[in-house]
Amino acid sequence: MLKQTFRYLLFLGISGIALPAVAAPTLNEVIEAATQRHPDQKLSTARKQVSEGYQKQADAWLGGDPAVGLAYWTDEFGGELGYREAEASLALPLWLPGQRKVRHQLADALQTEGEALSQLLRWRVTGDVLERIWALQMAESELLLDIQQLDSAAALEGAVARRVEAGELPRSEVLMAQQELLNREALVQNAQTTLANEQAAWSSYTGIDTLPAPFTLKPAPLKTVSEQHPLLFLARIRVERAAARKREVRIARRNNPVFSLYVKRDRGIEQDPYNDSLGAEITVPFGTSTQNAPALAKASELLVKSQATLARTQRELDLKLIHAQQELERADKALALAERRNQLAQKRMNMSQRAFDLGETDLYLLLQAREQAVNAARDLKRSQIQRQRAIAQYNLTLGVVPE
Repeated sequence: MLKQTFRYLLFLGISGIALPAVAAPTLNEVIEAATQRHPDQKLSTARKQVSEGYQKQADAWLGGDPAVGLAYWTDEFGGELGYREAEASLALPLWLPGQRKVRHQLADALQTEGEALSQLLRWRVTGDVLERIWALQMAESELLLDIQQLDSAAALEGAVARRVEAGELPRSEVLMAQQELLNREALVQNAQTTLANEQAAWSSYTGIDTLPAPFTLKPAPLKTVSEQHPLLFLARIRVERAAARKREVRIARRNNPVFSLYVKRDRGIEQDPYNDSLGAEITVPFGTSTQNAPALAKASELLVKSQATLARTQRELDLKLIHAQQELERADKALALAERRNQLAQKRMNMSQRAFDLGETDLYLLLQAREQAVNAARDLKRSQIQRQRAIAQYNLTLGVVPE
């Protein structure tokens, strides 16, 4: 059973999910792969397509779609004097002053917003990838520790059985050792299931079967939230877009002027020759504040909401940074304590093992010392991972992602 368990462990690999022939990817490569397969990746592309639409519209020479008109008049159903008139027209909507400029500004804001969405997605995916790495590392550590304890329990059960046969220990001791062995086997099976679940979650999220090459995170040197934090960057861009939208609504308080060209051919009576003429017309609608008031009020509301979101985001990040700093300090202290506890627990277990071998203590006290040593080792690994998690949270709150 032990040989099968160790072969299983070697197949998985302690430092990765599997042991392929290719080199392990870097953390940056894993994050990039997970970002590309994320469903929200299309949102950034869609926003950039909206920007391209505004850009094309702003690059056009006309402020709207041109229109062609045809008209024909005759008196053949009336006086029958031979009156005929035919007219063709071409209407060309013109831009309002400043309208093209503000459309370009909207296009630029939407383009930048698409880039901000990409940065925000990568920032969020980074946090998810790191969490999954630590969950997988913890599962692997648990499995390795349980396998080591299973091996130790098997060796202990054999040693106790030999001492029982020699009459040095009562038979109840071997039953206790056998029960400990069964408990360890159950823990290994549970750890294998947990690791398999974490493997499936990792592969599903990243599309990669291996963990990245080993890395160690360090706290960023910044003390305040970066102005380029993805959440702040996106919030600022949305303020700019809302401001551009308000300017557009204010400019478009009336319909676009229309320049029209006319070509007419007519005659008064049948005996008259046809006359050809050209004409031009420009129509400038009057703008009233009452007609534009709802759209302007809605644009103003959107701008105020965007500004409020920016201020709220800044405030929330500042508060999260304080909490992240406190959590990092707590994690540092917890790790130092866990290292000390692990050292003491290992020393006690070694002393208990020697005392048991010399017949100075019973099996129950030895198993108790071994259990405490196992728990201390688990706590140490959790503390190490928790410190890395605290560093990552601190850096992400600052707006810094691993390179």
